[in-house]
Amino acid sequence: IREKETDAMTVPISVLPRAYCNPCYSYIIPGGLGGFGLELADWLVLRGCRKLVLSSSRGITKQYQSYRIKIWESYGVKVSINTSDISSKSGCEQLIRDALQMGPVGGIFNLAVLLRDSIFENQDVTKFVECMAPKAVATKHLDELSRILCPELQYFVIFSSVSCGRGN
Repeated sequence: IREKETDAMTVPISVLPRAYCNPCYSYIIPGGLGGFGLELADWLVLRGCRKLVLSSSRGITKQYQSYRIKIWESYGVKVSINTSDISSKSGCEQLIRDALQMGPVGGIFNLAVLLRDSIFENQDVTKFVECMAPKAVATKHLDELSRILCPELQYFVIFSSVSCGRGN
């Protein structure tokens, strides 16, 4: 690390940052069966992930989801679908424990969202709390539980719900 880029005592270096997944680790994606979740899962698989746990409240509902999973399985990836209610601490714990059966958890990527779009004047406390549960409440539980159950965790990433509609 240089103090200044122009220091004569340092040699400029060129680096290309890469993310790698340990094939022995499992990777959890709450919201993993949505469009963005399937793309993230593919990105992880291309970087070495061989154990995926995709969390979704409804499970597989579309042929395209099954198609993508079959492609990953043809690469040797083990894919598990988890429908635990991640808005509860017990649901988050079940999700993590299911992943631990596949291997140590190397990453948690929370994409979960419950869309109940409405303009502010039509929003109420119940809808707001319901929408916040898979993102904020689940993140809190996943954070607390992963500190205890996932000592080898390398990635803990929470995506904004806006990223699904507008990109990163």
